[in-house]
Amino acid sequence: SEPLASWLDRGEAELAAGFLVETELRRLATRFALPQADVTTLLDGVSLYDTPPSLFREAGLLPGRSLRALGALHLAAAIRIDCEAILTYDDRLADAAAGVGMKVLAPRR
Repeated sequence: SEPLASWLDRGEAELAAGFLVETELRRLATRFALPQADVTTLLDGVSLYDTPPSLFREAGLLPGRSLRALGALHLAAAIRIDCEAILTYDDRLADAAAGVGMKVLAPRR
């Protein structure tokens, strides 16, 4: 989205994520016929972290009845790498993140 692109261009935060985000972004680009080179450029500005096997258990044990599996993996990764905030437009993930005391970012303007 334009608001997200603008927010990213301002460089207001250091971006970090688990490697799962690369798969999600590349599938999104394919779905909307966007250039994969744009995904590569975006990911060049993100510190990517390994997803160790223990993270899957941590993700499965997070609170939140409506939190889905991939959202749980993102949240567990954010907790593990000690992120101050999580950037998401997924309401379930946002609710779960807020529930564990994490700030939620969703640039819309």
